[in-house]
Amino acid sequence: MAEQNDQTLSFSERCGQFLTQNRKPIVVILGAVCAVVAIALIASSLTTRAAKKASIETETIISEWTDLRNKNAEDMTAKEDALVEKLEKQATANGRSYAAFRAYTTLGEIYVLRKDWEKALTFYQKAGEAQPKSYTAGIAYFNAAACADELQQHDKALELYTLSGSYDDFPLKPRALFNIGRLEESLAHSDKAIEAYTKLTELYPDNDWALLAKSRIIALSIQ
Repeated sequence: MAEQNDQTLSFSERCGQFLTQNRKPIVVILGAVCAVVAIALIASSLTTRAAKKASIETETIISEWTDLRNKNAEDMTAKEDALVEKLEKQATANGRSYAAFRAYTTLGEIYVLRKDWEKALTFYQKAGEAQPKSYTAGIAYFNAAACADELQQHDKALELYTLSGSYDDFPLKPRALFNIGRLEESLAHSDKAIEAYTKLTELYPDNDWALLAKSRIIALSIQ
């Protein structure tokens, strides 16, 4: 595509450009959202004394990490590494549980802040696997997809966006579906891009992402 001045970019192109250029903050923001919505799971997840104990221990470590980030001490990296080790042990020891989900999600956020997309991708995937039937898994997989996107692992990103979009109660499903179309476009898979965009417009006809998808369908159809 020929270079264009920002003033001549269409609305759909500007939005697509925004998504491509702002993957990093989107991952961090979603990490925070994931932490917030996960709190709603506490009542249903903490059904045993062991689960409650593991969750409290995990939240204590996360609180230590939050305090450490706020202080921004000179030896923060070394102290953060120690907390990372604790979180990994918590996650491994608690399998598919709320505690493991929270530990893996926080590890993902830590490595996003370090711009270590490979490790962030790994931990967000594990977060999704820790609570596979919860809508929060959709958020975790979306985060993982954004990390793969950042690494330009397009096939992996497509796989993970598709997985995140498979959760009916996932609040960012329209965005996930749009990203599938965007990636298919970047791979010159016009038919698959139109298919993804069409699915988005059919499921969420009044959503802003659906409106944007309609413009992309028109653009692809006349190429």
